[in-house]
Amino acid sequence: MNQEILKANLSDIPELSQMMKDFYAIDFYPFDEKLTVENFQKFINEGKYGDCFKILLEGEIAGYIILVKYFSFEFGGEIFFLDELFVKPEFQGKSLGKKALEFVKNYSVENNFKVVLLEIENHNDKAKRLYEHYGFQNHKRSLMILKN
Repeated sequence: MNQEILKANLSDIPELSQMMKDFYAIDFYPFDEKLTVENFQKFINEGKYGDCFKILLEGEIAGYIILVKYFSFEFGGEIFFLDELFVKPEFQGKSLGKKALEFVKNYSVENNFKVVLLEIENHNDKAKRLYEHYGFQNHKRSLMILKN
């Protein structure tokens, strides 16, 4: 089985946007297609915010990863936030999530990021077990949000 993880490019945006729409629908998150396309264009073009990767299986886009860069004094410097990891339902069960997490771990080490953080839906036990298998741990803090 030929699996690859490659940086996404602008021509991938329509498919990335559709996958994000499908991902958000799982938990009834709002989705604005126009804003999403604009955000992908900015994120991919500028590169300063982080990296977007496409997960390929036999040359077909099967999912995506979004890693956002930021700086944390608490964690000792630059860190990644695993903002999104999605594998299309028809490609699940083919170890692509595992491959994606191995990739994230290796990529963060190779690029000298101190920590990888992520958030997870409380009801998603399957994903939580997968993350724990790759060394992610619950943090003693909870996220809070202030929307503008």
